[in-house]
Parts: sequence; C-alpha cells; structure tokens
Amino acid sequence: MDDATLAWMTEALGASKVREVGSISFGIVSDLRLVEADDRSFVLRRYFDDALLQRFPHLVSDEAKALVEARSVLGDLVPEPVAVDPSGDRAGRPALLMTYVPGNVQIHGLDPSRLAAPMAMLHASEPPKELPRSRNWFEPERLAVPEWSESRGPWAELVEMVLGPEPQSTFAFLHRDLHPGNLLWQGNELSGIVDWAFASRGPRALDVAHTRANLALVDGVEAADRFLDAYVARIPRYRHDAWWDAAELFVFIDDFSGPLALNTFGADLDIDLLRSRTDVYARSLVLTA
Repeated sequence: MDDATLAWMTEALGASKVREVGSISFGIVSDLRLVEADDRSFVLRRYFDDALLQRFPHLVSDEAKALVEARSVLGDLVPEPVAVDPSGDRAGRPALLMTYVPGNVQIHGLDPSRLAAPMAMLHASEPPKELPRSRNWFEPERLAVPEWSESRGPWAELVEMVLGPEPQSTFAFLHRDLHPGNLLWQGNELSGIVDWAFASRGPRALDVAHTRANLALVDGVEAADRFLDAYVARIPRYRHDAWWDAAELFVFIDDFSGPLALNTFGADLDIDLLRSRTDVYARSLVLTA
C-alpha cells in the first residue's frame, strides 16, 4: 500500500499510525485490505474495475450512504463507513474505509431462517430516498437458451416468460447481492453482512430472487426453496413470482465468475456442476410458474 493511501487513512482516522495487515478479498471488482490503527481494525475497499465505475459513477458514495442506512436497520451486522474518497484523489483509486466486522464466510448448508431474517427486516424498513433505483441485471437482447444446456425446452419457456411484463412487487430497501460470500458467521450466529455496493431501492422480489439463484447454484434447488419458505414465514403477505427467479437466473448463464469466486472459501464448484444445477433450477421454475 502506498504512502499517500496510508496518509489519507491516518488523517481520516486521527490515528498515530496505520498499518496494512493483508488482503481479505477474492477481488472480482474491488480489493479489500485489512488495516490496523491504534489497536482498532478497519477495512479499506478500493475499486479497480474502470468499466464498472463508468457505469456507476456514484458507486462509492452510494455504498457509504447504504452502510449508514443499513446500520440504522440491522445495527452492527453492517460495517460503519469512516471515510470516503469517491474520486480516488487521496487513496489512488475510488475508496471506502469502514469498520471491520469479525466473522468467517460459510458457503454450504446455511440456515435459511438466519438468511431470511435480516432481509425481511431490511425490506420492512423505509427505502432510503438517497439510494439509486435498482435495475435488472439481465440484458433483454441477449436472452436465449444457453448453448450448453441439456434442458432446452424449459429454457425456451423462461425466455418467453422474461420477455413478458415485469410483475408487480413492493418497493423496498435492497441489499441486491445477498449471497453466502457476503455473509459472515461466528459459530452458528450471523455476525456480518458486507458488500453493499449495489444497495438500492427496488422490488423486494429482486433481492429474494438473487439470493435464491445463488443458493440454487451453491447448494441446489432445495436450498433456494427453503430460503423462500423462511422469507414468507417472516412476511406472510409476500407472494413470489417465478418471473423474478428466471430474470436473475439469466444473469448467470454466460458468467459464473461470482459463484466460482466462492471456491476461495472452499465452495468446491466447477463449471460443469454449476451448469447442471442451473439446468435443474430452470426446470423447477417452469414447473412452479
């Protein structure tokens, strides 16, 4: 870490000395560094994906706002922002300095009720007006049956479904990327929820569907269904539409970099397994639509 970045953090923290401890990220769009300042621990997040920053020029400042808002709902499960350098003038790259939340990532066999509880709390809160509107991550012009699929019929039905009208869903405060890699645990207790870069205001079904898609790829369809059941138990009036699941599933068909990055935490996933589970999930969505 360069001297200018260390000087920026030292000034922001009012510390006598700041030192880098090491990397704590698997680095898809950003780099996370654990730092210590006067016996306190912090995390420095710097973004290196220029294409992402061009698409979302307020990404860093929006993430800092999201942390403040999320802490008002979920408390210490969420890191506290300490300093922000949206332009990267001080830190070398657009950067966010935040408190360190202890815990370890666990990928497989997560208790669905412990996943659903914080999401339901977040969705029950007032959507912050300061955050951007959410957007779907699939590209309509690229919707097609995956060339690798062995379940072409169900996929064709999902293409037709997603090209249809978007169902109604109550607007809520969304994390937008709640998956096993962004959850921290101490024993059986959830200790942290991280990576609020895409937090936004939008249809609550987006959050539910994104988590379901990730669980279906990591642990299979039953894990996704158990999560939905746990969420509905928290918000009984919620009615889920398979359109959202199909829309989120199309995000993954050409790019499994997210799930594969979970191998850093012992996920033991490969392309063939992910494609197989994606096919199984596609078939299940057609049956439940």
